[in-house]
Amino acid sequence: MSAPFAIDMFGAKGSWRLIPLIYTALLILLGILTWIFVPRQDRTPGQAKPLADMLEPLKEMRVWRFSLYYVVVFGAYVALSSVLPTYYSDAYGVPLTAQALLTASYIFPASLLRPVGGWASDRWGARRVMYLTFGLMLVLCGILIVPGLPLALFATVVFLVGCAMGIGKAAVYKHIPEYYPTNVGSVGGLVGMLGGLGGFFLPPLFYYVKAATGMQTATFLVLFLITLISAIWMHLTIVRMKRQGIDTHEHAIDHSHIHRDPQEA
Repeated sequence: MSAPFAIDMFGAKGSWRLIPLIYTALLILLGILTWIFVPRQDRTPGQAKPLADMLEPLKEMRVWRFSLYYVVVFGAYVALSSVLPTYYSDAYGVPLTAQALLTASYIFPASLLRPVGGWASDRWGARRVMYLTFGLMLVLCGILIVPGLPLALFATVVFLVGCAMGIGKAAVYKHIPEYYPTNVGSVGGLVGMLGGLGGFFLPPLFYYVKAATGMQTATFLVLFLITLISAIWMHLTIVRMKRQGIDTHEHAIDHSHIHRDPQEA
């Protein structure tokens, strides 16, 4: 989001070409500082695992379910960050610098509220936080699907979507040490990787749905649908666990290393 401000600062036609040079210089500087200050030897080296062992959790449907949750709160966050500036331009005619500011108002809470999500998950349980996250996102994306929203209302609702995503990111990862207390690294890495891949595939999906439906708000229709699928999958899993006699009261459902669901292996 700093690029539009840099372009405005230089002001010259074609000044956008300086942006890659600026970031290249910063990366080189970071590399030099890393070379100087980072210890040569790892002070606490970890024990390596074979690749097959690290990929073993992919055999469990639960990992794919958690990954879909992370697509909603992280992959969609990345995807929406990339398309919002264009959306503000196409739908509202917002100038470049204002696009950056409005998009930043979505990015910052989606990034900074993750600790709040961790605190809430510890206090009330990750399931409750996920219900809250999905519920808010369904309501908010439902509003954003409506065409012709005033700019102020649209930006406010998008800001709230960012808040929900920021809180939900931590709630997804709260599940992992509970279900996989001895394999947090591998499972967390897989969930993060698959969730991040969602951010790669969603922008083309936004485009194709918009082309097929003619809806300018197709982006938010897609977000609504993947959130709805995730919420239904989560709820059906909890209902099935209740029918099997697994305690789902308050925090108990999150302590799955005690109460495992054998049907979702």
